[in-house]
Formats: sequence, C-alpha cells, structure tokens
Amino acid sequence: MSKLRIESYIPIAIDVLNEKYPNGVISSAYNGYISSFGASIVQSGLKPTLALFENENNKDKTKQDKSELTKIILKILDKNYNDSSLLTYVLKSPNEEAINKQKIMDIATAIKFGIRTFSLEKDKKDE
Repeated sequence: MSKLRIESYIPIAIDVLNEKYPNGVISSAYNGYISSFGASIVQSGLKPTLALFENENNKDKTKQDKSELTKIILKILDKNYNDSSLLTYVLKSPNEEAINKQKIMDIATAIKFGIRTFSLEKDKKDE
C-alpha cells in the first residue's frame, strides 16, 4: 500500500463519485462493499474477488449493484479503457497482475475515504 499513491487517488475518486452521485448521497451499502473489497482480495485473491463483485446473478440478492464499485475503480485506474469490466482488464494484462493488484487496492482505499465525504442513505431493503 502506497500512502502517496492513495493520497493522489483521493481527489480523482471524489471527482468520479461526484460524477456518479451528483446529489452527494450514496447508498450506505456501498460503504460496506468497499470496506470488504480489500479484505476479500487479501483472503480470496484479486480475480475471485472481481468475479464475485461483477457477478450478474448477485444483483437481486444484494442491496445495490456491487459491480458499480469495480466500474469506478476501473475508471480511476484507466479512464481510456473501453470495457466496463475490471476483471477483463486484469485478465488482459497477466504480466502486470501484481502491479494492478496494488493499484486496485490503493484505489479502493481512496474510494473508501471518498465515500466518507458523501451522505450515506439507508436502502429501502434495510427498513
């Protein structure tokens, strides 16, 4: 984890989050998802975590679409990449997996800090 790189990603993360959530409100579910993202990478590995977060079948079972986080991470990692799948991005660059893993972890940390600058809204499923 690079503190300097995390600090450099924070303003970019806040800009991307502001673009995605212009009203300044984010579902509280995303706070939990991003908090568990790094731990999942450490426990399960990068590719299994990305597969889990991008799984289309989980959309109805979770409060919010977890793949939104991987899309935000990808946008920060490589704004010029045309696909919306972070897993595909990682799979297409196997020689850079360790570098990408570290950058993804740093970006996830920056997003975690960025999310805390927004208002968190409880989902209707929580009520």
